[in-house]
Amino acid sequence: MKSKFNRKAIVAALVGAFALGSTQASAAYVQSTLNFSQSSGFNTSLMTSTDTTTPTNDIRWYESALGVTPLAGTYDTIAWGVPSINSGGLVANDPFLVGGGFNDVFSGLRVLGWNGNVSTGADLAVWGGWEAVSTVYHKNSSIGTAAFTLKTATIASVLTVSSYNDPLHNIPIGFTETLNNVALPANCPAGAPNGSICDDLFTFQLTDFAPISFSVGGKNYEARFGLGAFNNSETNFPVCDGGPICTVWTAEGQTSDMSVLMSIREVPEPATLALVGAALLGLGAMRRRKEV
Repeated sequence: MKSKFNRKAIVAALVGAFALGSTQASAAYVQSTLNFSQSSGFNTSLMTSTDTTTPTNDIRWYESALGVTPLAGTYDTIAWGVPSINSGGLVANDPFLVGGGFNDVFSGLRVLGWNGNVSTGADLAVWGGWEAVSTVYHKNSSIGTAAFTLKTATIASVLTVSSYNDPLHNIPIGFTETLNNVALPANCPAGAPNGSICDDLFTFQLTDFAPISFSVGGKNYEARFGLGAFNNSETNFPVCDGGPICTVWTAEGQTSDMSVLMSIREVPEPATLALVGAALLGLGAMRRRKEV
């Protein structure tokens, strides 16, 4: 009887400790609001164009002074389309504001990082709402076939959440400038979800949106990322063609945009997880002793 009583007492103690730990964690939970800053810009040394002789000499870049200042050596805007060979490099006028007729207007990409606040969910391990950390814009202009166009680019991004600094991320993208010489959107070789003749598109790796874990003020958090706030653009995210590549289509003759979104949650502290693990191990050991 004594041995049996001790086993029951141990079980009760383990269950009680587990319940107490869970209750304390829940009772101590206070929703957190953290500030963030996302810096993003195009690395001008990591671009290619359809000009195979001088791949980057036909791409212009510009710093708009909008959003969070990009990292040194990167720029928030790149542009192409006006047919003039070897005229790439830093330009003084914003390509997104250059107007004119055919062969006088640029196509371009712009990425802007944002400052803001993001909050955890209503309880421990519950995700909070989505907040935009950066926005990608595409000015999709009709340009002449003689113009060299962008093929690949790399976005350099650094995310700061309160006192946590995430490492530099280099996000490569591929770009396809489509010909506008078909009668119907259905005839566009790369598809036209926006219904224009024809949508341009760019691609990126889904792995560039992997979750991150970090600690601030003695609390542990996870952040997840997604795409949203689409304007004149369509994407297959998160399906991504059944693989790691995501595609975004942008409407011809429009300035399209989409945003990268972040959501965070507070996760249990290691001590709480260890307490749960100890309880489970103790119950397992007792079960094995009983079976012997």
